Amino acid sequence: MSSRTTMTIEIRQDVKDQLDALASDVDQSSQKLAEDAVTTFVAQELALRQSIERGLAEARAGETVAHAEVIAEMRAMIDAVRHERAARG
Repeated sequence: MSSRTTMTIEIRQDVKDQLDALASDVDQSSQKLAEDAVTTFVAQELALRQSIERGLAEARAGETVAHAEVIAEMRAMIDAVRHERAARG
C-alpha cells in the first residue's frame, strides 16, 4: 500500500450531508467515499489528458483520417445496424 497523507477541503454543507447519507447507505465512512471519489476523478483525468496528448502527437505526426472517410465509415456502421435490426423484425 502506498503512503498516506491528510488533505483538508471545504465543501458545501448540502454536499457533505449527501455524502454522509450515501456513506450511511453503503455502510462506509464519508472519508472512504470521498477518497474513492477523488481517486477515481484523478485516474479519469489523467487518462483523459494522456489520451488527448496521444491524439495531438498522432496529429502532429500526420496520423489522421480524412473527415469524409470517417463519415463514410460511420454511415456504413449505422446502415449495418439498421439492416440487422430490420432482419430481426
